[in-house]
Amino acid sequence: MQGRPRAVSTVMIVLLALACVAVGSAVAEVLRYRAIADTLGQFEQSLTEQSSKSGVNLQFTQLPSVAIGPTITVVVVLAAIAAGLVTLAFTVRQPRPRARVITLVAAGTLAVLAVAQAGIALTTQLALNQVDAEFQSMQQSIGARYPGARAMPSFVDLLPSWPYYVDYLTSTLAVIGCAAVIVLLATSGARTWFAAGKAGPSVSTALPGAAPVTAVVDTRTIVSDPWLRSIVSELMSGPRSLADLQAGPLGTNPEVLNWRLWDLINAGVVSQTATGYELTPRGENLRALLAGDPGSNPGW
Repeated sequence: MQGRPRAVSTVMIVLLALACVAVGSAVAEVLRYRAIADTLGQFEQSLTEQSSKSGVNLQFTQLPSVAIGPTITVVVVLAAIAAGLVTLAFTVRQPRPRARVITLVAAGTLAVLAVAQAGIALTTQLALNQVDAEFQSMQQSIGARYPGARAMPSFVDLLPSWPYYVDYLTSTLAVIGCAAVIVLLATSGARTWFAAGKAGPSVSTALPGAAPVTAVVDTRTIVSDPWLRSIVSELMSGPRSLADLQAGPLGTNPEVLNWRLWDLINAGVVSQTATGYELTPRGENLRALLAGDPGSNPGW
């Protein structure tokens, strides 16, 4: 879309990146389940073989089967989050104020969930480490009383630790990405762009001699409005950046200046470039009119 602020384009990229992080988390959950299932399966088989030699029949809870339900739930939730982020990325392409609000709420909620995920992972890891330390202490006591007893594997050996670090990494990336989205959408350029979409097309005089555009100003408005007239007059000397326009006679109110620039962009008078703003051919046609020639025709 013409005139989309760079901050909004960056938000789209960050949202798509966050969707990739959510997909990566879902893949990590599947790999976590498989790793735990394989490890516990081998452990169960080893204990069964040892106990059968002693004539003892051990029955184990089928943890892999029990854990499949929560794993599927987590994967489905992460997939839904990824789909929602992709939808938001394409929604903010248009200046809809509601899309900005929804994206801000979604980013804040996702950041809170990411922090909660990291907190749960840290709490679980610390609890398992404490249980493992107590278990090892108990085994040392048993070994001292029964020297022939075989040591049992620790929880750290049974449960892989890499999923916790994946949780920390994805949570950190999610928080950074959500913070970036919130900051970018809070910039004046993004706020002005989304707010401009709230007004929608105005019922101003159509601009003849050109393709239809969303005209929010016409020739009379530009001539009568001091802000619009000053901006066009400044750009008649050549392209200007936003900082140049603020440093000139227009003053330093970025909010009002951004509003007026978007009015002129939507009217096809000004175009936004990588370095700033410049007049379009239609804007150049206003030169004679603003110079005070009453018989001039701006070509609109």
